[in-house]
Amino acid sequence: LRGFVTGLAGNNNNRRGLSGGFEYGIKQWMLFGGGGSLYADDYKTPLGTIENSRTHANNANIGIGRYTDKLFFNFGYNWQDGQYGIPVEPETEEEHEEEGHGHHGPVSIPFRRHNLRLNAGVRNLDNAFLDNVQLTLNYSDWLHREKEGDEVANQFFNKTFVYRGLFEQRQKGKLGGSFGFWGMTRDYKAIGEEAITPPVTQNAFAAYAVEGMNFERFRLQFGGRVEHNRYNPEDLKSRSFTGASGSIGLNAGLWKGGTFVTNFTSSFRAPALEELYANGPHAGNLTYEIGDAALRRERGNGIDLSLRHSTNRLRAEANFFNYWLSSYVFLAPNGEEEDGFPVGLYSQGDSRYRGFEGRLAAGLHPNVWLHLGVDTVNAQLTSGNMPLPRIPPVRGRVGTEFRWRSLVVTPELVVADRQDRLYFNETETAGYAVVNLKALYSITTKHTLHLFGFNLFNASDRLYRNHLSFIKSFAPEMGRGVLFTYTLRYF
Repeated sequence: LRGFVTGLAGNNNNRRGLSGGFEYGIKQWMLFGGGGSLYADDYKTPLGTIENSRTHANNANIGIGRYTDKLFFNFGYNWQDGQYGIPVEPETEEEHEEEGHGHHGPVSIPFRRHNLRLNAGVRNLDNAFLDNVQLTLNYSDWLHREKEGDEVANQFFNKTFVYRGLFEQRQKGKLGGSFGFWGMTRDYKAIGEEAITPPVTQNAFAAYAVEGMNFERFRLQFGGRVEHNRYNPEDLKSRSFTGASGSIGLNAGLWKGGTFVTNFTSSFRAPALEELYANGPHAGNLTYEIGDAALRRERGNGIDLSLRHSTNRLRAEANFFNYWLSSYVFLAPNGEEEDGFPVGLYSQGDSRYRGFEGRLAAGLHPNVWLHLGVDTVNAQLTSGNMPLPRIPPVRGRVGTEFRWRSLVVTPELVVADRQDRLYFNETETAGYAVVNLKALYSITTKHTLHLFGFNLFNASDRLYRNHLSFIKSFAPEMGRGVLFTYTLRYF
């Protein structure tokens, strides 16, 4: 019997909650389950409280499984329920009410989800070609509503059934890998006076294979995938997309603890349902979204280069990537407003993504580690070199980790540069520096583990904004806060 119970509380947005779970095994059977609740009031910033940002969420799950040397299966049910508020700029709300088309009250999104999942398979096959076979079935029934005060304005129903088969090959000399299939059926409906999309059914199917060859000094891996998607909207023309993706990669050892990894990918992506058919206000991101039913498929070609080093006292990694995306789909603001929301158009154009990620962990002492990290991305439309919208700025981290017996303390400094590479009608976002402090203390007994956690975030109560946020102008990030957690695990 194994399980855990966790409690938490914070003083900035008055977050509180409790979660728990268990696993019980006897012979070859396993019973598992768990659940939890989280409640958070409106969060606070150095400028004041962000009204209608409160949220609460509940979840529960239960399942049963059986495992033998050859056969296994597990079946589980998961339930989620909750509600979160959508912050609205007070001045804008008043102006819209004066004009006669404002909201009748604060906008909130109550949601509910039922999920059933079955995973079954056969392993250790006495077969010259196959070693393991696995089948996964997943059904999800999602519902959320947009409420204006006490009135339900719109409802969204999304039912999906996903199936996946995986066949793992028996190693044959240097060659090994797996292949399989994946499929999905989706029934999507948006109902209400301002429904953002028409009812749509979507069917998708894909077949894939991933193979690898091990040599003395390096490993070669290659794979491919063929995928078909079809959308059938109500009272609109159906669209279908078929394409192939492939990749090849190399993993080579250079020195003791050192590895060089490179991958080349050529990928296909069908436009999403919302990108094709959206035409209405989306309260979730406070944008009036307009899709384009004539969008073409995306085609991307890219290369990744990575250099890694790992020893007992030093772990470092440097990653560089460059992607060229043909007919790239993105949500672009056009400077206009509709129904009180800024208008965003799903547009398409050739683009280029280039970036770097680096991480380093160095042991200065057996009980003291230094952690460094940096990431940056430069993304733009290749025609006219126009920056793409909502691209994060250069970011970095500097932290240390102190260990003393059962206590771990990790202060860190998170910094971000200003973002002044802007798409049409975007606004600049200032840089910032935020100080955080985490601590964890553990007590271990024969059958239990007690974990006491402390998290001080934004210790200097810095006013800062997230460039990726649609509402950054009136809803900056959370101010100073303290989070306490207690976790009990028994086994």
